[in-house]
Amino acid sequence: MPLFIRDTWKVAATFIGTIVGAGFASGQEILKFFAHFGPTGIIGILLSCSIFCAGGTLIMVLGHKLKACSFGEIVTYVCGRKLGRVVDLVLGVFLFGSLSVMLAGSAAVLCQQWGLPYWLGTLLTLLISMATVLSGIRGVINTNSVVVPLMITICLTAIVPAISGTRISAISSNFHPVSGEPSGMWFISALLYASYNLTLGSSVLAPLGNKIKDRRSLIYGGVFGGLGLGGLAMLINLAILSHYPDSAGYEIPSLFVAGSMTVFAQVIFSFVLWAEIFTTIIGTIYGLAARITSNSKFSYIKITIVLLTGSLVMSQFGFSELVGVLYPLFGYVSLVFLVCLFSAPILKK
Repeated sequence: MPLFIRDTWKVAATFIGTIVGAGFASGQEILKFFAHFGPTGIIGILLSCSIFCAGGTLIMVLGHKLKACSFGEIVTYVCGRKLGRVVDLVLGVFLFGSLSVMLAGSAAVLCQQWGLPYWLGTLLTLLISMATVLSGIRGVINTNSVVVPLMITICLTAIVPAISGTRISAISSNFHPVSGEPSGMWFISALLYASYNLTLGSSVLAPLGNKIKDRRSLIYGGVFGGLGLGGLAMLINLAILSHYPDSAGYEIPSLFVAGSMTVFAQVIFSFVLWAEIFTTIIGTIYGLAARITSNSKFSYIKITIVLLTGSLVMSQFGFSELVGVLYPLFGYVSLVFLVCLFSAPILKK
């Protein structure tokens, strides 16, 4: 396989794997940011997809240009030195909060499907993450290159059959959302969703841009990755709407939707769901630990242990509660980074 095609695939897969974490793959994000708006949420997904394509590509291209080793270089470049320090600090806190959400999500999967105690599911994910996180950015890339195509395959085989056009048409004419949407307007919700995902994802996308030598692979990979994210989000959203409002009552809506098909599909999907959350946990740990290590006298290993231990404690608050409270707040603050990201190249010219 030509190097250009291989690198393009690695970029697209890592982009998708970085974003498809606990909230996305589980369906909680799709439910709260899109499905609660009914058919209008479909337009919101299209808007978010466009932002993913443009913003994700721009972050990686800047990472390539600046030879970024962490998200700190990108933040300083697009936000300026003074504002960049504030955004850098806030982003670090948000990354830690996101890590806690993903640990909680992994526990929710193991609890709902396998019947494990919540604390044991969290601890298992933490220990496996600890054992693999030292592989660095190369390990993140290689893991996503394997898991992402598997995730897409499972979505096509387990989620697509659960989509009912008749059911969606029926609820569209008389749609009554249950409480839970983070914003009263669908386009604000779509902006919040894309902004916080890109901001948190920059912890991996920035050093990924530095890792890949061919700038064309970053551009094509960024576009394909954004389109892949939009496609997956659309499938999950349509499946949730097909079973709405019943699907809104579960910690893991996508697992409920898949489970409505066959027991085998539910088991397979639960494993891939956990694997997707796991790959994002690794990327988040790597990005945050690498950023802290660059300005600290403590070692990467010690910082990683502290981060995982702290996130383990915070994750015990529960998955859906953390998504509903933390993620919308992430989005509003991340809008600042998104504006700076798109305006910086123009202003610097």
